[in-house]
Amino acid sequence: MEMIIRSLKPADRIFWQRLYVAYLDFYESEPIATSMDLLWNRLTGKIPEIQGFVIESNGVVIGFTHFHYQLSSWTHTWHCYLEDLFVDPNYRNLGAGALLIQAVKEAAMEVRCSELFWITRSDNQIARNLYNSLANQSDYVRYEIMLHE
Repeated sequence: MEMIIRSLKPADRIFWQRLYVAYLDFYESEPIATSMDLLWNRLTGKIPEIQGFVIESNGVVIGFTHFHYQLSSWTHTWHCYLEDLFVDPNYRNLGAGALLIQAVKEAAMEVRCSELFWITRSDNQIARNLYNSLANQSDYVRYEIMLHE
């Protein structure tokens, strides 16, 4: 099965949205139209604020990833945060997730990032099996405070 990774383009909206809603559902979150519109505009603007790739198999978009760069206060380089990664469950275990991560890694290396990182839920064992084969698990613990507007 041939798989092709490419940048998101405006014509991908319907395919991306179907996958993004499934991604939100996996994380037990409800899609909010205005938030999806905002994310889409950030991904596909003239100068994207968030980078995005899709992966196609036989002309069908089967997965996506979103990532962005952030300055590091510890080095003179950027870091790359892989924020979202999702592959249609019907196409899992075929290497699509690993290919998407590799594409983000290559993009981060092109802009000379010194680190690529991501997070997942501790109970997301399917994803963690993939991640454990590609990266080292950090010993950092994430804390968060939810801020409201």
